[in-house]
Amino acid sequence: MKIHRSLRAVLVAGLFPFASVFAAADLSSAADALKAGDLTAAETALAPLVAGESPDAGALHLLSQVRVAQKRAKEAIELAERATKLDPAKPEYFSQLGVALSVRMGEVGFMQQAMMAGRMKGAFEKSIELDPAHVAGLIGLVRYYTNAPEIAGGSLARAKEFALRVQTLAPVQGASELGRIAERSEAWAEALTHYETALAARPDSAGPLVAAGRVLAKLGRPDEARARFAAALQVNPDFAAAKQGLEALAQSGTR
Repeated sequence: MKIHRSLRAVLVAGLFPFASVFAAADLSSAADALKAGDLTAAETALAPLVAGESPDAGALHLLSQVRVAQKRAKEAIELAERATKLDPAKPEYFSQLGVALSVRMGEVGFMQQAMMAGRMKGAFEKSIELDPAHVAGLIGLVRYYTNAPEIAGGSLARAKEFALRVQTLAPVQGASELGRIAERSEAWAEALTHYETALAARPDSAGPLVAAGRVLAKLGRPDEARARFAAALQVNPDFAAAKQGLEALAQSGTR
C-alpha cells in the first residue's frame, strides 16, 4: 500500500519527538550506569547514539568519560573533541576534553606533554569562559597551575586564585584544592588546616581523610595518620590511597 507523501511526512514528523525521548532515556541510563561504575552498561546504552552520520553530542561526551575510566585516553580525547565541535556552547564538554588530555599526558613522552599542555589549559579556559561558575573547569585550572613547571606558566599564586573561586562554589572541593597547593609548598600545617575544613563540612569524605592522613604522617603524627587512613577505608574499603598510606606507615616502622 502506498502512503501519500504528505501523510508520510506527517507520520515521520510525529515520530521525531519519540526518538528524542528515547535518546534522552538512553543518555540518562548511560549516565546512571557510569556513575555506578558499570562501564559495559554505559557503553551499550551509548553505542546507538554515537553511530552514524549524526551522533549525539551528549552521548559523545559521556562515552569520552567511559573511555577515560577504561584507560583509553586517546579515544576519550577524540570523542570529547567531537562533542565540542557539535555543541560548542557546553562548558562540560570542554572540561571533559581537558580531563582526557590530562590523562593522556601521563602516557606520552615529554615533548608530546609540552604540546598537549596548551590544549589542555585552553580547554579548561574555554569551559569557564562559557560559564565562570563551572567548577570542573576551575579545578582543571587549579591543577594546571599547581603542577605545571614555571617555564610552562605554572604558578601556585594563580592556582590559589582559582582554588578560592572553587571554594565559593563548592566549599569541600575548594578546601581540598587549597590543601594540595599548600602541600606543593610543603606547608604541611596549612595543608592540614584546609583538609580539616573539608572534613568539617563532609566528615565521611574519603578523599580529605586520606589527604589529612598523608599530611599528619609528614608532621610526625603517625597514630593520627593511621586513624585517618582507617576511617577512609571504612567509607571506601577499596580506596587504594588509604591502603598505601597504611602500608607506608608500617614500612617506616612508626608506631
